[in-house]
Amino acid sequence: MKIYAILLVCSALLLSSCGVFTAKPVGTQLPATPADTLEKLHADIDTVLQETLFTTASIGIKIVAVQTGEVIYEKNPRKLHHPASTTKLFTAATALARLGSDYRFETTLYVDADADTQVVQNLYFKGRADPVLQPHDIVTLVDALLENDVNLIQGDIVVDATYLDTVREGPGWMWDDRPLRISALSIRQIEPEPGTRSRALACGYLLKNELEQKGIEVTGNVVPGTVPLDARMVAKHLSPPLADILKLMNKPSNNWIAELLFKTIGAEVMGEPGTWQKGRDAVNEFLEEITGEPPVHRFVDGSGLSRYNLLNAELLTQLLVSMHHDFKLMPEFLASLPIAGVDGTLRNRMQGMSSEKVLRAKTGTLSGVSALAGYTTTADGEVVAFGILMSHYVGSATPARDIQDQIGSYLTGFSRHPVSNINGQLTQDE
Repeated sequence: MKIYAILLVCSALLLSSCGVFTAKPVGTQLPATPADTLEKLHADIDTVLQETLFTTASIGIKIVAVQTGEVIYEKNPRKLHHPASTTKLFTAATALARLGSDYRFETTLYVDADADTQVVQNLYFKGRADPVLQPHDIVTLVDALLENDVNLIQGDIVVDATYLDTVREGPGWMWDDRPLRISALSIRQIEPEPGTRSRALACGYLLKNELEQKGIEVTGNVVPGTVPLDARMVAKHLSPPLADILKLMNKPSNNWIAELLFKTIGAEVMGEPGTWQKGRDAVNEFLEEITGEPPVHRFVDGSGLSRYNLLNAELLTQLLVSMHHDFKLMPEFLASLPIAGVDGTLRNRMQGMSSEKVLRAKTGTLSGVSALAGYTTTADGEVVAFGILMSHYVGSATPARDIQDQIGSYLTGFSRHPVSNINGQLTQDE
């Protein structure tokens, strides 16, 4: 028996050495697959969305690979929310598509067709909704009059603001938003004329004062009116190109610029005078072109101030993907967006995160509403478009923004390349 046992042990050792028995590897991790990494991204975002904020708040989110159209993540993408200032994305996109990136706003001075070179009757001051008009631009117009040797205005300064309608406050605006009082001839820093509450007349008085300071006498008053069809233009101021104005609108989220631009789109596409309804119709027409059918949404203004506005994350990403594919429009559209940790309304957000200096997006904030929509590139260089809409929460927007920032960081750090465990070290497969 002893000899037999020894023979069995020897036989086992011999078979083992020949490879009949193989030891099972211990502690070896199989390489991850692209599906695994995408699943982990989903799990990370799902975890963030378990925050107590969403016990009562609502969320709509959609993330799309721009090149392929693949839906990377979505949650309630068709639920409608108040978009707040992400509305400006639609205003900017429509303006670029319909007006062009080099469009400039005009502010002009006219005289009667038979006016003398030095002495004129009425001086006509017409505004065409320049949203960045400044007091020094009025000075430039007066200097142009001096170059034309005008030294006396025997009639009135007739202020023409008929390029836009006379409705000064947007649909559904809260009472504390009313000081905007949109007009075709206005300067943001100049308060409306007391009594009339007219910004156009206030600009007219600014012009009158400047004329008198430069030695041009004005015998008449500042009055509203229209430019005669046969009037002769004597001075013109042009705004910076639209591409530059969009940066001034989107980066700091400027409501004043957005509303004047919205009505201007209406005037240029649907005919003067520009109105909120015409602006709305022009935007809807543009959206139907890029989506192929009337999308479920509601826009009533250009800035997102109104709570009548409604849209979903689905439409946000449709717009973003369409704009990114349009080579003529994409550079200026993208350049207008705030950059995480760098400028605009994202200047102080995502600092120290993977999305810093990479992610570009438009923010949106109203009481109980927070939104973020834009683009980022993943660790693989893949461009993704995202829309995140949060609403119906009470208190500070900080928790909502923190969640948005975390999602943005996850997207920027996301890689489809499998990750392997070699000798205990994580490496990215090439």
